[in-house]
Amino acid sequence: MNSKIENNVKKGFTLAEALITLVIIGVIAALTIPAILVNTEQHEYKSALKKALSALNQVIEMNIALEGYGPVEVDKPMSGGGDKEDSLFQFFQNRMNVISTSNAYAWGNTSNWAFFTADGMRYEFPNKPTAKGGTFNKDNMKCATAGAEIQDDTGTIYSEPCLIIVDVNGQRRPNPRKTAGSYKVPAATGKSKILDVFPIIITDKNAYPFGVVAQRAMFQHD
Repeated sequence: MNSKIENNVKKGFTLAEALITLVIIGVIAALTIPAILVNTEQHEYKSALKKALSALNQVIEMNIALEGYGPVEVDKPMSGGGDKEDSLFQFFQNRMNVISTSNAYAWGNTSNWAFFTADGMRYEFPNKPTAKGGTFNKDNMKCATAGAEIQDDTGTIYSEPCLIIVDVNGQRRPNPRKTAGSYKVPAATGKSKILDVFPIIITDKNAYPFGVVAQRAMFQHD
């Protein structure tokens, strides 16, 4: 009789066993959750970069189709002020959903003009663009395909692209900076971690990512 009762008794976990299980689960979570969050963040940056490039290319295509000119016909240098008409800044601002503008940002220079779009992205236009691994139009105007010798509406030949910086989550962190007001952009070469800031090349016909990091974010499937 006692033997049957003992066989029907259900055995459970002891308190010690339950605590050990919780500790193991906690350790696993501590090791995996940060990696999952970083991976999710990286995918968000990649998706946002693709969205930004699509928006920039749509502006170029639309302006060429409707107005008959592209970035190679832009006449005002960024050093003269991004608020002036017919600058690269104005070229994109006119056809994007811009909610605010500012000249308080810098990328290797002071007083770069930038605008924020409704989706929270920030587009910055360096007035003296420089980047390791590339040669760019010194005033960020007359944007042409590198080495292609593109003519503007006056027949003058240009062969250097322009460079803009896109912060895909605007004011939100990480906003990596070297110094106050100056954004740290991933190196043009190497295997840097994907950040929320990307250098973008603007030519007479399109926009595309500059450097290994930005191109990896755009084209690599993880």
